[in-house]
Amino acid sequence: MDWISHLLFSFALGTVLLKDITREKMSVVMIASLFPDLDLLWHHHSGLHSPLVLFVLALLVAIRYRAYFTPLLIGFWSHSAPDIFLFDNSNHIIQNLANQIVSNESIAQHIEDNIMRYTAADGIMLFYPFNSEKFSITLDEKSYAIVAGFIIVIYILVFLLFNFKGKSSGHFA
Repeated sequence: MDWISHLLFSFALGTVLLKDITREKMSVVMIASLFPDLDLLWHHHSGLHSPLVLFVLALLVAIRYRAYFTPLLIGFWSHSAPDIFLFDNSNHIIQNLANQIVSNESIAQHIEDNIMRYTAADGIMLFYPFNSEKFSITLDEKSYAIVAGFIIVIYILVFLLFNFKGKSSGHFA
């Protein structure tokens, strides 16, 4: 997932899961959702994507700032959850879509190579530090479309919920 998707997903989860939605807490959620990608500096999808490591980091911050525990955990885990899914591009669906836009097979292949190199991963270290094995759930084109459609429906429902919550209870002031 790219950074914008992580921000949207964290915003959606924060809107649904936080009892008291404030700008400060939502900012913490959204910034925390980007934190695991700091491992791009050494090895992407390292232990920094591990739910257990992220839980401990949230606990460490909560020692000093207790109110940030839940927003941090939502942000951290909203990053790890989608990263466990992998897209099976064996039928070159990305290249085919790119070719429809640019009408040049060589450029379309280059686009696909770059997308797969920078976004593709091999799962997350789910049980790190106890186990460094990476776990993943591979989605083919059909199941990926279903999951993407489900996520879009969630975004729409969260948007409606957020607007309803904000007007009726004065949240996010």
